[in-house]
Amino acid sequence: MNSPWPRIITLWLLGVLAAAQFAKMSVIAPLMQAQGHLTLSQLGWLISLLEVGGGLFGFVAGLALARSGVRRFLLTGLAILAATSLMETLTSDITLLFAARALEGVGYLLVVIAAPTAISAIAHDDTRPRALALWSTFVPVGIALGAAVTGAVLPALGVRGIMALWTAVIVLGGLGIARMTIGAAPRHRIRLPDPAAWLSTFGFGLYTVFISAVTMLLPSFLIEQSGASLATAALIAALASLASLPGAGVAIWSMRGGVMPARRSAILAVVALLATVPLILALYHGAGMALALRGALAVLAVMVSGLVPPVMFARLPQQAGAASPDDPRIATANGLVTQFGAGGALVGPPLGGWIVAGWGWSAVGIGASVVLLAMLAMVLLAEGLAGRREGDGHIG
Repeated sequence: MNSPWPRIITLWLLGVLAAAQFAKMSVIAPLMQAQGHLTLSQLGWLISLLEVGGGLFGFVAGLALARSGVRRFLLTGLAILAATSLMETLTSDITLLFAARALEGVGYLLVVIAAPTAISAIAHDDTRPRALALWSTFVPVGIALGAAVTGAVLPALGVRGIMALWTAVIVLGGLGIARMTIGAAPRHRIRLPDPAAWLSTFGFGLYTVFISAVTMLLPSFLIEQSGASLATAALIAALASLASLPGAGVAIWSMRGGVMPARRSAILAVVALLATVPLILALYHGAGMALALRGALAVLAVMVSGLVPPVMFARLPQQAGAASPDDPRIATANGLVTQFGAGGALVGPPLGGWIVAGWGWSAVGIGASVVLLAMLAMVLLAEGLAGRREGDGHIG
């Protein structure tokens, strides 16, 4: 039997490529502002618009995927990403730029729903949990890669050149996936996932509220509370964002037997999330803490909490009640996790800013802890429901 891992890695790389489109805009934002095209507020919206598609249409797209098929969704999403990136390359009109960015979010949505659904379909029972845990890393890896590539070649190519480069890379990705065998993609009638998946995906949305508020506001917090320079604060924030990757590695290692039962998932969530709470409270406690200590606390908090999302992704087919690798409930559950995740990413930073404005930075630690505990409650409820009907932890 041929190994599914080359195709799994290819699909993961498509997610990484899609997520890199976040970073390309954030890196070139200062140049766009300096050239007088956009205000700071407009730049903020231009960066975050990529999440609007998921925040508004994730669930609907998941339902549509079951009817349309994975390959069509992937190719359509990549075509939209390439076309909108080309529009961003050619246009100098602000209205068209914003329209292209909003439409780019639709392409991103289609890719990040279809790719994990395809991974679930092509993976074997003993590889599926690890493959989906790997998929959960596509956002931090994509943002890091997008920032690194854009920052490295921007001085030589300029804004239009870097946009054209990303357009070419997306086209190449589409050509690669067009030649890849994903498997049969029969059309299914729409089926809603089981209640456990609704609870779990809502819990993931709470995690994105937590992680986006902590990491996105971290530079401002370190500058204000510990006197960090902008460059140092940005470096610590980048390290904190990438700190979730070791958690994914541990989760993948723990699934080396191909099984992640409900009980083990629940225990891991209890240990990781309860251990994160004191780290977050300490991070935001009082003034005068050394910068190095604050940075270490931030990295540790993200690293420890980052153990949980990979397991949530790995467990989603079972929680959705999937009876086979191509069960339509997997696609719908992936739509749900995208919608709740995007919504959390949109809500997290402004919610954190509102808390700071009203009660100060220490209140962010309390608010973040409450969100983590609410997330834990969702995970335990989801695993309690899923555990009642599970046999050996495998689909089918």
